[in-house]
Amino acid sequence: MKLFVFERDEYDIDRFTKRINEWVNLHKEITIVDYNFGYANDGKLQTVVVKWK
Repeated sequence: MKLFVFERDEYDIDRFTKRINEWVNLHKEITIVDYNFGYANDGKLQTVVVKWK
Protein backbone atom coordinates (compact mmCIF):
# COMPACT_ATOMS: atom_id res chain seq x y z
CA MET A 1 0.00 0.00 0.00
CA LYS A 2 1.23 3.49 -0.83
CA LEU A 3 0.38 6.91 0.55
CA PHE A 4 0.11 10.33 -1.01
CA VAL A 5 -0.35 13.32 1.30
CA PHE A 6 -1.97 16.60 0.36
CA GLU A 7 -1.50 19.53 2.69
CA ARG A 8 -3.50 22.74 2.40
CA ASP A 9 -1.32 25.83 2.39
CA GLU A 10 -2.72 29.34 2.32
CA TYR A 11 -5.30 28.75 -0.40
CA ASP A 12 -8.98 28.08 0.15
CA ILE A 13 -10.70 24.74 0.66
CA ASP A 14 -12.28 24.68 -2.81
CA ARG A 15 -8.89 24.95 -4.49
CA PHE A 16 -7.53 22.28 -2.14
CA THR A 17 -10.26 19.75 -2.93
CA LYS A 18 -9.97 20.53 -6.65
CA ARG A 19 -6.24 19.72 -6.48
CA ILE A 20 -6.98 16.36 -4.83
CA ASN A 21 -9.69 15.50 -7.36
CA GLU A 22 -7.39 16.36 -10.26
CA TRP A 23 -4.69 14.06 -8.86
CA VAL A 24 -7.16 11.17 -8.42
CA ASN A 25 -8.57 11.67 -11.94
CA LEU A 26 -5.07 11.81 -13.42
CA HIS A 27 -4.14 8.47 -11.85
CA LYS A 28 -7.05 6.30 -12.94
CA GLU A 29 -4.80 3.23 -13.07
CA ILE A 30 -4.49 3.12 -9.27
CA THR A 31 -6.97 1.73 -6.78
CA ILE A 32 -7.90 4.09 -3.95
CA VAL A 33 -8.11 2.13 -0.70
CA ASP A 34 -8.95 4.86 1.81
CA TYR A 35 -8.79 8.54 2.65
CA ASN A 36 -7.73 9.96 6.02
CA PHE A 37 -8.52 13.56 6.90
CA GLY A 38 -6.63 15.87 9.25
CA TYR A 39 -8.05 19.10 10.61
CA ALA A 40 -6.42 22.29 11.88
CA ASN A 41 -7.16 23.72 15.32
CA ASP A 42 -9.81 26.00 13.80
CA GLY A 43 -11.69 22.96 12.45
CA LYS A 44 -10.80 23.46 8.80
CA LEU A 45 -9.55 20.60 6.66
CA GLN A 46 -5.75 20.70 6.65
CA THR A 47 -4.47 17.39 5.24
CA VAL A 48 -5.77 14.49 3.21
CA VAL A 49 -3.88 11.19 3.03
CA VAL A 50 -4.80 9.00 0.09
CA LYS A 51 -4.02 5.31 0.55
CA TRP A 52 -3.70 3.49 -2.75
CA LYS A 53 -2.31 0.42 -4.45
